[in-house]
Amino acid sequence: MAYTEPTSAFIKLDNVIQTAQFTDFSTVPSNGYNLLIRAKRNGRWWLLKGLKEQCRQDTVYQVLLQKEYEITSQLQHPMVVSVSSLEEVDGLGLCIVMEWIEGMTLKDWLAQGGHTTKQRRHVADMLLEALAYVHSRQTQHRDLKPSNIMLTHGGQYLKLIDFGLSDTDSYAILKAPVGTEGYMAPERPSDIYSLGCILRELRLGWLANTVAKKCCAPLHQRYSDITSIQKVLHRCCLWPRRIIAAICLLALFVGVYLIGISLTQSQHQAEMRVLNDSLTHIKQQNEVNKKVLLSTQTTIDSLQSRVTVTENLQQAERTAVQERQAYIQAAKREIDRKVKTYGVEQELDTVSCQHNIKIPVMRIITELEGLYDEPELKQYVRERYSRPWMKRISELPYL
Repeated sequence: MAYTEPTSAFIKLDNVIQTAQFTDFSTVPSNGYNLLIRAKRNGRWWLLKGLKEQCRQDTVYQVLLQKEYEITSQLQHPMVVSVSSLEEVDGLGLCIVMEWIEGMTLKDWLAQGGHTTKQRRHVADMLLEALAYVHSRQTQHRDLKPSNIMLTHGGQYLKLIDFGLSDTDSYAILKAPVGTEGYMAPERPSDIYSLGCILRELRLGWLANTVAKKCCAPLHQRYSDITSIQKVLHRCCLWPRRIIAAICLLALFVGVYLIGISLTQSQHQAEMRVLNDSLTHIKQQNEVNKKVLLSTQTTIDSLQSRVTVTENLQQAERTAVQERQAYIQAAKREIDRKVKTYGVEQELDTVSCQHNIKIPVMRIITELEGLYDEPELKQYVRERYSRPWMKRISELPYL
C-alpha cells in the first residue's frame, strides 16, 4: 500500500451513491450507534450498515461510517467481509452496502459445543490467515472478538466482520482507545491480545494455551506479528502427532520383540518334544535289547560263548559311537560350509551397523536346522548362528 499523508480533518463525503432499489427490508439486532438492515437488490441479499436515527445528523458518526467504508473497501480477501459501496438509501440515510453472510458467529458456534479439536484448529487457522492479511494491509481491526467472526457451512469457512473500530496508519482522526471488555489489551488496542483471548476459548490443547498466554502477555513479551503466531501454533499442533507416532513405533518394536520371544519358546518346546521322543525311542530300544540278550543267554551253552557275544556287542557299540561322532563332525563342517556359501557369517559380522538385512538370515538358518534330524546338529546351528544373530538384532540402536 502506498504511503498516504495522515488526515487531519474530517473526510469529505464525495463518493456517496443515491439509490432506491432495495426491497424486503428487515432489521438485524445491533448494539451501539449502528443500524443493520437486511435488504434485497437484483435477487441478492445485502446487509446495509447505517446510523441509528438519533445519530444520522451527527458529523462524527458520519465520519466514522465513512472511515469504516474506506478501510474495509481496501480489503479484498475471501475471509474478510466484502463491501460493495457507500450509498444514500431512502429512509435509512448513509449506508455501507456489504455482502450478507448466512451463518453464525463464532460465539454462537462455541456455545453449541460438541466440536472436535480438528474443527476448532481449522477455525483458528482460518482466523490467523484472515488477520494476517488484514495486518499486511497496515490495518488493525481493534474490536476482535467471537461475535465479530462469522462461520458458514457448519464452521468450514470464516468471515471477519465489523470494521467499525478499525484503523490504519493513514488516518490521523478518531484514534481514541476502543474495544470490548475481556478482549481489549490493557495498554492500547491490540489484535494480538484479542487473538490470544479467542485462542484460549477455542481450547486447542495445553501446547496451544502457551501461545495464547504469550499473546496476552505484557507488550514487551507479546508476539510481534501474526506470522510468528502461525508458525508456533503449527508446531504445537504437530507435536502431539509426533508423540503418537513415537508411541506407535515403540509399540511396534515391543510387539516384534514379544513375537520373537514367543517363537523362541515355541522352538524350545519343539526341541523338548524331539528330545522326549528320542529318549522314548532309546528306552524302547533298550527293552528290545534286553529281550534279545535274555533270549540269547538261554541259547548259549557255555560261558565262553556268552562272553564272545558280549564282546561283539561292545565292539559294535563302539563302532556305532565312532561312526556317529564322525557323522556329527562331518555334518557340522557341511553346515559351516553352507553358511559361509550363503554369506551368513559376513551378515552376522555387519548386522549391528546396517539398517536393512540384505539376505534372509533367519530363513537360511531355519532351513539349515530343518535339514537334520539329530538334536545335536540342531543345537549346533542354534548355538553357533541362530542365537548370536538374535542377540545382535536386539542390540541394534533405536531408529
